[in-house]
Amino acid sequence: MKPKIVWLICVGLLTIGLFGFLYSKTELRNDRIMYFGFCVPIIYWIFDRIFKQISENMHKRDFILFLRNSDEINNGFGAENPHVKNSDKLFSFGLLIIIVGTLLIGIQTI
Repeated sequence: MKPKIVWLICVGLLTIGLFGFLYSKTELRNDRIMYFGFCVPIIYWIFDRIFKQISENMHKRDFILFLRNSDEINNGFGAENPHVKNSDKLFSFGLLIIIVGTLLIGIQTI
């Protein structure tokens, strides 16, 4: 998708999430968790764009998302990926931490 469309979707979800989070009844904690979930995509998207910008400055390319069974990496036994830099692995791990972190923040509010 074009970044402009993704920004619009993320901002729309954030708006729904903030309004729901601020105006939902405190007795209905499950509703608050749902609205928190609407706020998460923009957090992920912002960090993804930051990591992309850093990678473009360092390597003149977008970072490679280091995921098992990805088309961009070889995950066979003893396989090497010389095109994958340590920064790619760091950015992939960072995005994973952000996803897990926002999940844990959501669980803490229950």
